Amino acid sequence: MHKQPRVPALAAAALLALAASTQAVADARVRVAHLAPFADTLAGTSVTVAADGNPLLEDFRFGEFTPYLELPAGSYQITVTPTGASTPAITATATVADGVDYTLAAVGNGSLQPLGLLALVDDNAAPASGELKLRIVHAAPFADTLAATEVSVRSDDGAVLAGLERVPFNAASDVLAIPAGNYDLKVATPDGRRNLIDLAPVDLPAGVSLTVFAVGDGSNQPLGFIALPLGALPTQTPVDDRYAGHWYNVGAPGQGLGIHPLPLQNRLFATWYSYGPGGEPTWFELDTCATPGSTSCNTIGFDGETAVFAVARASGGSFNAPGGVSRQPAGRLTIEFLSCREARAQYDLGVGNTGSFDLINLAPLADCTD
Repeated sequence: MHKQPRVPALAAAALLALAASTQAVADARVRVAHLAPFADTLAGTSVTVAADGNPLLEDFRFGEFTPYLELPAGSYQITVTPTGASTPAITATATVADGVDYTLAAVGNGSLQPLGLLALVDDNAAPASGELKLRIVHAAPFADTLAATEVSVRSDDGAVLAGLERVPFNAASDVLAIPAGNYDLKVATPDGRRNLIDLAPVDLPAGVSLTVFAVGDGSNQPLGFIALPLGALPTQTPVDDRYAGHWYNVGAPGQGLGIHPLPLQNRLFATWYSYGPGGEPTWFELDTCATPGSTSCNTIGFDGETAVFAVARASGGSFNAPGGVSRQPAGRLTIEFLSCREARAQYDLGVGNTGSFDLINLAPLADCTD
């Protein structure tokens, strides 16, 4: 989980000063988050956040956030100033009302997307029994136009979540009431063909109201998720076209695999051509889903670096003739991708038929550089 800043005493003192200087007697609750990846080190993102000139947070860094702070209702000038600088990078007016909860987030990176203050009204009413409330916010400034920042939010099998198909930077979803449980979501391009951020499976508890921010710009700071009030959520390497190609078996020339990623489904499909004990050509179908060739994906496993395939042996067909082909489960094949050019395979086809072999990609994509 992401750490919260070590500044409650400073914030409390500043809020007391604000309360003494205003006629308001009723309070709002305000949570502050630093989600602006404007430097390539965490220390470089350090800022001071002030309200009406009173410092609230010092050495406040990317990814940090506060608990709710009580603030007298009214309008405030909020400034966000990089540590060591004299000129604020963000100046904005925030108006808060009695009895309302807010999240104020510093966003943008100052290059691709401008720095700014994103103000959100929070819904902290108790969810129904067994449910939680979820809001998703796009705060990842990874492109230089709003159109280019548009993303979709999907389940791991590619289904769009709650109509979130073209979400631009700084946009927030409605508050969604969902059952507590294990979730495996991802942020992808609008068409779903390229995955940008892949959430590792995570248990979301009942009874909470979560705001999940997609954060980072992919250059200064990595893309990821921060859930308020839980903290950073675990991610895994997104499935993309990186490992597509024709992979040959280093120790057995003339044998190998054709690997075909299906990013929309977080899935790899492959064909493995080899020979049987008697020298007869043997063809295997491989799928990281439980049923090779299926249109739905009951995932066995692909975390972006290691793929676990279900193996099916194809037999009974005749050259260029319909019908006759049968597919029988044959075991498992695990591939550890060392790069987009090299990999290591381990197989277990039952009855002591186990082993391993090295693979080299003969036809990597043009953008394969490692």
